[in-house]
Amino acid sequence: MARGKKKDELLFQELMSKAEELNIEVRTERLMREVGYHVHSGRCRVKGKEVLILDRDTPLRDQVEFLAGELDERKE
Repeated sequence: MARGKKKDELLFQELMSKAEELNIEVRTERLMREVGYHVHSGRCRVKGKEVLILDRDTPLRDQVEFLAGELDERKE
């Protein structure tokens, strides 16, 4: 189990580096939860800069999958 977590952490760091190369800011934040709606990671633009916001309360594997999917859409 610890081995898989370490692998996810390494992959997460690689993806963060790739995002930086693509000039994409990645933020991990605790997203507010309220009754009646579900929050999830997503992307937006802030002052013209692309930003990916990851819900830090989701499992690391889910964050890795989301980030990989978003970066895959922006292949050069």
